[in-house]
Amino acid sequence: MADEQTFDVFVSYAHADNDVPMGTSMPVGWVTAFAENLNRGPNVLKKRLFIDHQLKPGDPFSTDLLTKVERSSVLVLLLSQNYVQSEWCGMEVERFIQSHATDPDKPTGVFVVELCPYDSLPTPPPAIERLRKRLIATKFWFKAANASAPSLAGYPSPLECQVEGQALYWRVLSELQGAVDSRLNLVRAQRTATLPVPSAMPAPTPAPHGATLPKGRLGTVLLADTTEDLEAQRNKVRAMLEPEGVLVLPEGDYVGLTPSEFGTEVASDLARCDLFVQLLSATAGRKGRLELPLPQLQYRHALAAGKPIVQWAARQPEPDEIADPGHASLFETATLRATHLTDFSNNVIGMLRDAKARREQAAEEQRRQDAAAQASAAARPRPGEATLRPAKRHIFIDDVAGERGLADRVRSILKEHNYAWRSGQPPNVDIQEWLRPCVAGLTIYSDTSKHDLAQSRLIHYLNQVADGKVAMELWGVFLQSGTVASEFGFEAEGLVDVNEQGLVEFLHGIGR
Repeated sequence: MADEQTFDVFVSYAHADNDVPMGTSMPVGWVTAFAENLNRGPNVLKKRLFIDHQLKPGDPFSTDLLTKVERSSVLVLLLSQNYVQSEWCGMEVERFIQSHATDPDKPTGVFVVELCPYDSLPTPPPAIERLRKRLIATKFWFKAANASAPSLAGYPSPLECQVEGQALYWRVLSELQGAVDSRLNLVRAQRTATLPVPSAMPAPTPAPHGATLPKGRLGTVLLADTTEDLEAQRNKVRAMLEPEGVLVLPEGDYVGLTPSEFGTEVASDLARCDLFVQLLSATAGRKGRLELPLPQLQYRHALAAGKPIVQWAARQPEPDEIADPGHASLFETATLRATHLTDFSNNVIGMLRDAKARREQAAEEQRRQDAAAQASAAARPRPGEATLRPAKRHIFIDDVAGERGLADRVRSILKEHNYAWRSGQPPNVDIQEWLRPCVAGLTIYSDTSKHDLAQSRLIHYLNQVADGKVAMELWGVFLQSGTVASEFGFEAEGLVDVNEQGLVEFLHGIGR
């Protein structure tokens, strides 16, 4: 090892979680085997790991250990009841965040691994709560059918656990290996290029998602958070959808969020998705700090957003089996299908394929209409060069949170300055095709009662620009008062505040 003080991965765990259970053939504990397996397998990046086997509860703090934390590129955090009660573990996390992250809520070098359900933990420290809200969590726990409590996959060893636990262990381990390896490859490439390594998205948050989606994407679904007894089924659905080119949201989950945080996150995810998919059982589900259990709350938000909904249950519950009337009503919807899970997943894929075909057909028809309109305009007699006006450019207007009179005044000003506009989105027309002719976008926000709707739509449209699928020069938010940052809590390059007096200046700024 060229530099014995530098590591790729620091494994942060509670030593109580690494005891070797009596009666097992394994010579090492679960954590040690997990850490070793991060380096095992074909096409797995060989990483320099550090896992401490010396420090015991009650030992004095080691500055050498904290130095190793600082000099590690990635921190893998094994979250458990023992972990949140360990003072040492808390120090390791805080030191890594302090030394690596510009935004403590989103240190991209931290990977949270759940050994038990998050909402079963006794009062997690604030640092863990911040991480859990913003980072993708890898779940190694599952709840077997008819079990009273969740089980740890791969315990006491990957060969001596339930069949369901074996399959989950190796699948989730592979996902974590891929995520950690991708992060390390990025770190190494940027070090080679002598560029700074980005550790977080720029504050303030939340910011629009900017991830580039893979070519040939079939669609995007919001796969709703499930009750613990359906976690394995949810993983199976995800495993079937993703190879077909389906982007599955949320990127983490909603457990542990406050009501306002949940509202923002779910609105953003719903704005990005083509279909809301929900798995149901007789269990009402987790509530946390929210006003309703997650299954009911997610369904209500999807219904309010007008998204297509499809639900699954292994069976219809017996009368009086569900005590919660709100949860029981989820089994009375027209979108519920009690069928085999594989058939259900294939049906979701079929729905996305049909929707994509309709979008492409509508987009092709729109292109033909645009081409015909351009040809017709070119063939018209011209009155003379002196009277020629430059071709109109389009601006997209989103006025769902506006007022009739104000929207009319905005359109009048656009017309005076030779701008045409598009608004809304025709049925079955892909939003990217609808936005493509537009050189800029304008959100009109004057009805504050529609704040969440306006925010989610704004983030949705900015995502299209961030993905590079739409070439927009500017996006303005027409406000009666305040700023984008004060009203919606984020800023972005090319996003500007606009008022009635400044609208002409905004138009003049396009193309500069």
